[in-house]
Amino acid sequence: MFTGLIKETGIVETVNPIESGAELIIQISPQFAAEIQIKSHIAIDGRVLTVLHKEDYTNFSFLKFYASNLNKVTTYLPKRKVNLERAMRLGQEVPGTFFYGIPTGQVKVISLDMLPEGKSILKVYFEDKLTKYLSTMDQVCLDGVLLQIKDITDHLICFELYPSTLSLTNLGERQVGEFLKVEIDPLIVKVSRIFEKLNL
Repeated sequence: MFTGLIKETGIVETVNPIESGAELIIQISPQFAAEIQIKSHIAIDGRVLTVLHKEDYTNFSFLKFYASNLNKVTTYLPKRKVNLERAMRLGQEVPGTFFYGIPTGQVKVISLDMLPEGKSILKVYFEDKLTKYLSTMDQVCLDGVLLQIKDITDHLICFELYPSTLSLTNLGERQVGEFLKVEIDPLIVKVSRIFEKLNL
């Protein structure tokens, strides 16, 4: 389980296609590497993967992940910054919503406008029937980052990004036209499926 609160970013080193899927290698800080064990689960831009190998050097470390499907890692481009989040541990305080680290779909960046006070307004397009179950103040994860919906009209969703979010994650580097992974609150997804079955 994950919370969407990002405390670390890494840099994609390589994505290597292999016979059974793909290997993803990410460069991280020694401080973050010291906390990571083999078989740890980490959400990378909101998608949970398992650490298979770790290499430590003086100023940086590498983590190697395995994906059973190459399509799951095609968005991880070499030299791009990615958001990293460790799975929650038993006894850890839960600050908000639980997330599974399994993206619900993807959204397209429509605009990212900087405001004078250091904030940004991010607008994305989410072409999915789930949007009718979303409203302002609901929480979602974009590329693994927990955000609260500021405004929503049909399939257009607006978020306000604070300076701390921009400095601790990769969202401030995203460009118009790019796609981000989105994970909706699992409770909302469950309720929407019940309503669909009941034809409500």
